Amino acid sequence: MNYCSPQLLEELSAIVGAENLKSEEKVTRPASKDCYHFSPVLIPQLEDCHAEAIVYPATEEELIAIIKACVAAKVPITPRGGGTGNYGQGVPMQGGIMVNTRRMNQVFTLNSEIAHVAAGVNLWTIERDSAAVGGVLRMFPSTIRTSSAAGFITGGSGGVGSVNWGMLRDGDNIRHARVITAEPEPQVIDLESADALSDVLHNCGLTAFVSEVTFSLAPKTAWHQYIFAFDDFTKALECGQALALNNNILKRLATVFEWPIPSYFAPLVKREACPEGKSLIFFITDLNPEEMEKVMKPYSCVQTLHLGPEQSETSRGFQIYDFTWNHTTQWAMKANPNLTYLQEMFDPKLVFDQLSARKEKFGDQLLAHVEFIRDEENGVRPACLSIVDYKGSDQLWEVIEWSEANGIGIANPHTHYLDDDNRWYGDNFLAAKKRWDPYELFNPGHLHVLEKI
Repeated sequence: MNYCSPQLLEELSAIVGAENLKSEEKVTRPASKDCYHFSPVLIPQLEDCHAEAIVYPATEEELIAIIKACVAAKVPITPRGGGTGNYGQGVPMQGGIMVNTRRMNQVFTLNSEIAHVAAGVNLWTIERDSAAVGGVLRMFPSTIRTSSAAGFITGGSGGVGSVNWGMLRDGDNIRHARVITAEPEPQVIDLESADALSDVLHNCGLTAFVSEVTFSLAPKTAWHQYIFAFDDFTKALECGQALALNNNILKRLATVFEWPIPSYFAPLVKREACPEGKSLIFFITDLNPEEMEKVMKPYSCVQTLHLGPEQSETSRGFQIYDFTWNHTTQWAMKANPNLTYLQEMFDPKLVFDQLSARKEKFGDQLLAHVEFIRDEENGVRPACLSIVDYKGSDQLWEVIEWSEANGIGIANPHTHYLDDDNRWYGDNFLAAKKRWDPYELFNPGHLHVLEKI
């Protein structure tokens, strides 16, 4: 569908400068993609979807002018940060204008407690620069090097650090967001209460355009990174759960991998950190090697890697979290393009039985990759980004149906519809969209409930 008239493109060019507006399909097509290629189901659905033009505002004033012009022309607007989302929910389904925030990179306030930044500020920039003033991000995705501030809070839900600090929605992890509405005269609204912020967290740009974010920071810590190898996956999971549940241990990451997932991590294999046939724990903590040795003494395992604080604090180099969260899926697909993944939430009291029953049912079609997270309501829980040996969409739906029938929560990464996700916040999101986007211009095509018949 062609929404963008020459007159609109001229108006947008006047706002941002001709060099900051791109309408050539050789640019708009690849720049409209996110990481939906993790899903063989989504690829054929989304590969032909792209914006008609991409604009790159540098300031909030330019952003407001862009939105105002698009509202006047009734043109769809798709917000875009780093494009690292995995579900296709940042892909323009109806063409229109994509607004890329990468030039909105102002840092307004940065101290040991908060980072108040513009939408397009890179998360690695916050992590690096906050360390100089005594703080670090409480949590971040494994794509920290490319993810943006607003992209993370609108497309993400947690990440490295969530084992200690919970998810983005928990507590005061996000203190503030400034949003722009899609109205003839766009409003600028500062959201600070938890209830108000809930209308933009994980909204995938559907309710409002986030122009600024304020993150709560954690105290800067001398982190140690460890990998431990176990003969048996169940033993590795028992140890990982014990580490994650131990409130006397400060931690940033607690991840457990079933073999052969570790065999996909080529740089770690080269370092001999992934012994053949072993299940692994990846653990980031403030415990030094002597302290860690005491903690691990009751467990039958071997330490295969240790990186000290000098390699952990602000280095862009090798980090073990580069192999966790959905970077695990990326490494797996690099080794075997036929692999994909699922996202599950297990009951911490039943996880061993649930995984055992799943293994009995599906065998090695699914390999367990467990990330421990802190849930504000339920405490520390095992989430899973299982690697799946893909045999067709019917297989995925069978696994999903069986999992849900056996008490395993599924956040389905093989649909681009936000209201197919079990993290969909329903009526509250729809009410916010009605208030802030009355013409339904923000990122249309990703809600079943709003599809026109």
